[in-house]
Amino acid sequence: MSIPLRSSGDTAMPMPHTAPLDSPHEVRQLSAQLLAIQEYERQRIAVDLHDGLGQSLSLIRFSLEEASRLMASGTHGEAGDTLRRLIPRVKNAISEVRRISMNLRPSTLDDLGILATLSWFFREFEEACRGIIVEKHFYVAETDVPAPLKLTIYRLLQEAVNNIVKHAGANWIRVGLDKADDAIHLSIEDNGQGFDPVEAGQRSGFNKGLGLLTMKERAILSGGTYTLESAKGHGTRIRVYWPAERMALVG
Repeated sequence: MSIPLRSSGDTAMPMPHTAPLDSPHEVRQLSAQLLAIQEYERQRIAVDLHDGLGQSLSLIRFSLEEASRLMASGTHGEAGDTLRRLIPRVKNAISEVRRISMNLRPSTLDDLGILATLSWFFREFEEACRGIIVEKHFYVAETDVPAPLKLTIYRLLQEAVNNIVKHAGANWIRVGLDKADDAIHLSIEDNGQGFDPVEAGQRSGFNKGLGLLTMKERAILSGGTYTLESAKGHGTRIRVYWPAERMALVG
């Protein structure tokens, strides 16, 4: 059984991992991994389009062709029935477009802001993953978060939660977003199986964990400081904070 994470007042979990880039070799390795991430994302989007939207559109095309054939043969009643059966298929296609669009960039970020977007994201998540309890602690105002940082925060949370679902085996997640000492603080914790960050960092290729690498690079490129703490059997904690002077640069 998974062991819950310690509270914020307890001793920190072992093996914090920040892994700064100190050598040209590490920079080249990072560039190669980022290219691999881009290809992975393209592949994921292509699969979404082909398996989801592509199949829906194919069914709609076949139904339209059948309705056209029936109308040409004079069986207008059957043609009307075929067209009526198209309605749920068209609705499914519209839902699929919205899902893919929201995954690429939620429109609520621009229209309503980060807090509304996170509320929507976790409503969807809790509906899909009923076996995982989510504790949310959001103590920021919408105006506290610079506009460019809102997408970064959303992507970090999206990737972290996806990793938890795929790999952690957790049944509890705690997410925190607050402002203290003129800095924005983001934290994501789970009570899953955890892992050894040093061991994970020594893996090569896709086994190295592109999700974790993506989160770290997003945090660094946006001016944040990224910390990962994990240990086998003790869950995982990710923390990112953005000081005011760095937020001024991204804002």
